[in-house]
Parts: sequence; C-alpha cells; structure tokens
Amino acid sequence: MNLRTLIALNLGKFLTLLIKAFGGGATSAPGLFAELIDPQILTKLSTNLEAGAILITGTNGKTTTSRILSSILQTANLQIVHNRSGSNLTRGLITQLIKAATSSGKIKEDLALFEVDEATLPKVVAAIHPKAIVINNLFRDQLDRYGEVDIIRKKWSDALRFLGKETTLILNSDDPLIASLAKNAKTNILFFGLKDKKNILKKAPHAVDALLCPECSNELKFDYFYISHMGKFFCPNCRFSQPQAQIYANFIKLFGPDNTNARIFVGNNGFEINLKLGGLYNIYNTLAAVSAAVCLGLSLHQIKEGLDKFEVAFGRLGKIKIGEKYITSALVKNPVGFNETLRLLFSDKKKKNLLIIINDLIADGRDVSWLWDVDFETLKDFENTVTVSGTRYLDMKLRLKYAQITNVASYQNLEEAFQEAVEKTKKEETLYILPTYTAMLKLREILAKKGLVKRFWED
Repeated sequence: MNLRTLIALNLGKFLTLLIKAFGGGATSAPGLFAELIDPQILTKLSTNLEAGAILITGTNGKTTTSRILSSILQTANLQIVHNRSGSNLTRGLITQLIKAATSSGKIKEDLALFEVDEATLPKVVAAIHPKAIVINNLFRDQLDRYGEVDIIRKKWSDALRFLGKETTLILNSDDPLIASLAKNAKTNILFFGLKDKKNILKKAPHAVDALLCPECSNELKFDYFYISHMGKFFCPNCRFSQPQAQIYANFIKLFGPDNTNARIFVGNNGFEINLKLGGLYNIYNTLAAVSAAVCLGLSLHQIKEGLDKFEVAFGRLGKIKIGEKYITSALVKNPVGFNETLRLLFSDKKKKNLLIIINDLIADGRDVSWLWDVDFETLKDFENTVTVSGTRYLDMKLRLKYAQITNVASYQNLEEAFQEAVEKTKKEETLYILPTYTAMLKLREILAKKGLVKRFWED
C-alpha cells in the first residue's frame, strides 16, 4: 500500500475518533476526506476482502434487504463489513472499510455487504468488481437528482457489461426494467420473484413507471400486477418476457404491518418463513437477501435461521412503546413506496393515527410533485387522525385537501407535531409515522433524546 493511501487511511481513522469524541456517528466524513486524498482508496481497501463484496441497490428496500442479509450472514458466523447506518455513497463505503482496516490497511473481515445508492452503483462496480450485485427494483425517485427511470437503467446496463463470470447478477424477475439487465450482461444470472396469484392486482396501479418494453419501446402486456409495474409481463412485439425465477415465494399470507407468512423456494426445495414485517415489498426484500445468501453457498438451514433471528429496524415498521401507546415509522420517498405503505396499513380497513412528515432537503429530493401521484384518496373512507409536518407541510396539507381529507392538523415544528400526534393517539393504539428520509433522521434524533431508540449509526 503506497504512502498516499496510508495517509488517506490514517486520516480517516483520526477523523473517526475525533467525530465520535464529539458524539457523532462518523458514517461518511472520514471516507469523504480519505477519497479526496486518494481517489483510488475504495479499490485498494476492497482488495483486502478475501471473499469480495455484495452490493445491494434499487429504488426501494436497500436498507431492509441488506439488514435481512446481514442477519443471515451473522447467523452463519461470517464476519462482514457493512454500512449498516445506510450511508450508501462512496464516502460511506470507504468509511466502513477504514473502520475495519488496521493502520497498515489489513482487514480481518472476509466479506463486505454494501447498500449502494442507485446513481453511485456504476462507480462502485468499477472500483470493486463485486462478487454479487443485487438489484431489487427501479421506480421514479428524486427526479431532480436521478432523472427518469430509463436514465438510471442505462447507467446500470453500461456498468454491468464490463463484468464477467466472477460476478453474479441477482435480479428481480417481476420488474421488466430489472429483468432486462440480463440481456447484455456476461455475468452469472440469478432471478428471484413471486409466484402467488392470491395477492395480485388485475389492473395497473395508479403509479406505474414501466409500461413500455425496455427492449423495443412497444407496449408491454401484463397478465397481472403485484406492485406498480412488477408482475407477469411480455412484449408482443419483440417477445421479451418475464424470466423464470430460480428463487421465489408462494403461499403468501399478509397479516398487516407486523407479520407475513410465506414459503420460499430455492429450486425445488422450500421452507416456511414468518417475517416480522408486512407487505409484498418485504417479501421481495427477503427473496433478494435469500438469493445473495444462496450465491454465497449458505445452506437453507442457515438461511432460515438467519431469517428467524432478523429484527426490524425503527423507520422500517419496527414498533416501539411510548407509555401506554405505540409508535411505528415507515420511510416514504416516492409514489410507489408511499402507495404500498398505505395499502399495507389500511389492509384491515380500519382508521389509523397518522403523522406524515415531508421534507425537501437534498437527500429527500427538492421536487415534491410526486405527492400528487400518491393515492391519498383511499384514506377519505376512514376517520383517520392525521397530522402533517416537515419543511413542505403546507404542500402535504394541500394534497390532502384535494383528496377530500380536510380534518388535518399541521405543524411546521416536528417536535410539536410529534407531541400532538402522540397525545391524540389513544391508549393501546399505534401512531403510524410516515417520513421522508431526512425527516426520519430528525424524528429518530427526537426519539433518541427521549431514550426510546438508539441513534441511527448505533442501530
């Protein structure tokens, strides 16, 4: 390891100690400054990982998928480097490698598990040449930063074509934008998906991002949908169609936000799961994690044991008690994710206590026009208790007004909004909090001060 890399590495270590001494998490700044000194440090440090790296990306579900996979790997006694805090730009990955490395650059862990930002994936792929890449889905998200879905898909496709058989590409077979990435790839390919006709939609949902064939741009035909444009599809023009999933879920039973039962199949072998999460989208997240574990050679027994031990994080529907009441939070950041969260929460057709927090900081996306593609109209049939907050709380209140939901309390100050929403929640009931990304971090900071949760970098 040359002098520049050693300087960058040890500066990163010093900054980590300094930031932590002042109460910070040191999740990205050490990597940011180390990369400024040595732009190749990600490549140089990752070469010390004997088993390589697993990259997980996609619009929705990156954090949950990586945490499920982490539970499986740790149960199998594999030592990993993991950006568990969710810092998923190159600076976040480098920071985790710096923390894991000795001052001379040695890393005792064999494997890295990295959640990776969608736009950052091409750079990381070029730097690391990973053992496996998991791509879960592709939806419209932060249009001011990412652009339309076809732009991201093309960047991914261009990056993946330089990889060979040393890499396995793990793709969602039900998403045409993701399944089509296999066409020009020279990697090994592993598909995952659903095979459950009891949880389908016969008509396209309101927010659908890919009704045109990614190969020839003609209209796709769908037999049915699961989520947004994910379902059983084919193109009558070029014959592009849904590939066969080698790893899939069937016999899915949804029991609200806290519980889902299903049977996971790896080829002809299957096992039952009882997931502490709700929603079809979390079955996809689970399948993605299982596929990566299979790629690493883990047994079905090890995989099931890891799934059984998985604990839900706050911010991803993990529930905590506050006095005689409960609060739970689910990140919402785009139309598809928000619609699926509402679909999950109101699957029991009962009213809910809601706190919706919409921010428009850089990490959220400045453009909040996506709120008009969320099906808030589905809420008007329930006598919900709704509070809104965040930097764009007035936009959220206006959107609800057009959805004919007018009994809405609004507060610009998040702490005040949270306190009022909790007070309106009755004993033994749950307050469901739906924040954008930076709002979720601010909410967690408020809860951490009350001793209710750990700070996000400690979880």
